[in-house]
Amino acid sequence: MKRSGLFRRSVAEGALWSVVIAASLFWNIAQIKGNTLKIALAEVDLASKKDILYRHWNAEHGGVYVPVTEDTQPNPYLVHLPERDLVTITGKRLTLVNPAYMTRQVNELAKKESLGLLTRITSLKPLNPGNAPDAWERNALTAFERGVQEITAVEDIEGRTYMRLIRPFVTEKKCLKCHARQGYREGEIRGGISVNFPMDHLITIQKSRINWMIFIHVFLWILGISGIAFSTYRLGKEEQIRFRTEQEREELITQLHQSLDSIKQLQGILPICSSCKKIRDDAGYWHQVDVYISKHTEVDFSHGLCEDCAQKLYPELFTSEG
Repeated sequence: MKRSGLFRRSVAEGALWSVVIAASLFWNIAQIKGNTLKIALAEVDLASKKDILYRHWNAEHGGVYVPVTEDTQPNPYLVHLPERDLVTITGKRLTLVNPAYMTRQVNELAKKESLGLLTRITSLKPLNPGNAPDAWERNALTAFERGVQEITAVEDIEGRTYMRLIRPFVTEKKCLKCHARQGYREGEIRGGISVNFPMDHLITIQKSRINWMIFIHVFLWILGISGIAFSTYRLGKEEQIRFRTEQEREELITQLHQSLDSIKQLQGILPICSSCKKIRDDAGYWHQVDVYISKHTEVDFSHGLCEDCAQKLYPELFTSEG
């Protein structure tokens, strides 16, 4: 594989790894945010159900009487009830606290205690103007009249993020004691109980978990990219070694072929004259031995005379012994 091919493959692997890490990160962040919303929803759901139970208990008893104090004054919106105020035989003044009045006082106490959880009763036709709905609650109350049973949302209120939940109140027979004069009939939607749960603490935890998740994924991304880079480097080195080995092998094969070609020129049976010792080539021509060998090999000849031939050709140069 060429260097360009290795580079393209490493880029593709790096891109794929980045996509996998990014997808995993986004999925985990979505899970963390989803879990935060689930916790907040569980909180408002529990608070709403508890408030409804308290209200039912209060309504089942037709309201409860409590001592009149500076914080608990007679409810001006119950002035039409003949028994709104009572005096005990010892002279203690008592006033009737209906479910709405009780809910409002508990909510005010929660504010003083800085619990953050805000619960209130609201209606499109409130007895107390202080229970008038805000824009979000008004839209929800209108939706209840179309059959919607629950509405939730995450909203900012006075600079803080809240999980909001509102559920409808259905007029029951025991509710008509206070609300019959408003024209409500049994079974009608009378309003809603609105719960606002502060999410500051949950959001802080969520941010911490998201930051940790980002750190983990960045670490895994760097680890993966480093592995891909190292693998590419090793493959490049191995490719270089393989390429050099291939070149050396090709050179050796070429040399061997050349040697074999040279060797093959002198292989086989050569026709030779038994008298003059000439060699016949493939075309049928006769050649001197030295000419034939020089032509078919890389051998060169230097000519001389052996002792027998020298004596035969030049006898006068040789004298007999003694």
